[in-house]
Amino acid sequence: MTQALAAYNEQGIILATDSRASRFDATGRAEYFALKKLLPLGRHAALLSGGAGVSVPLSLALRREIGRRRGLDHPEDMVYFARHFLSQGYQRHLERHGSEPEGFRRIYFILAGYAADLPPPGFSLYLLGSEENELPLRNIPTGNQVVMPRNLGMEMRLVKALSLGVSLEELLALSKGFLEKMAAAREEVGPPFYFATITAAGYREVLQ
Repeated sequence: MTQALAAYNEQGIILATDSRASRFDATGRAEYFALKKLLPLGRHAALLSGGAGVSVPLSLALRREIGRRRGLDHPEDMVYFARHFLSQGYQRHLERHGSEPEGFRRIYFILAGYAADLPPPGFSLYLLGSEENELPLRNIPTGNQVVMPRNLGMEMRLVKALSLGVSLEELLALSKGFLEKMAAAREEVGPPFYFATITAAGYREVLQ
């Protein structure tokens, strides 16, 4: 299970995620390994993926395809393209491998981006997801913060911090503390953790 979050205020967007992924051996025992789930999509956008393991190769395929297409750099155009591209990829995966095991059928993607012509402050978050292998992926309405899987306590802390206009550095510190707490409580969440910001100047990975 991936634990991911994203949020923005007038200063920019922060993104944070753990890297633990799982696979099952012949006896059904879970084996854990690290996998990077945070990817830049051009200069002013990024993608976080989680849930079913195929989310990462689908994200990589999406990044390659966006890189090939000239002019596909606006967040609204990206999320429109991504919904269809990722839905088709997930459908091919299900046709080839069958339905995911019960309890592992959630897949989601958080796309974050900046464009000067978006409503102020120019930042946006989009959540694409499927709970039970349903297709196409749904474009799930969201505000200026997303926590996946949902965690009401962290959502409330983000809402409060965003309303106070705290700095991106403070939001990143809050996110790091949350990921560390989740890793201590759940075997499926673990380091290394990845962090990034998106501002008008562009995407930047942040080392913690």
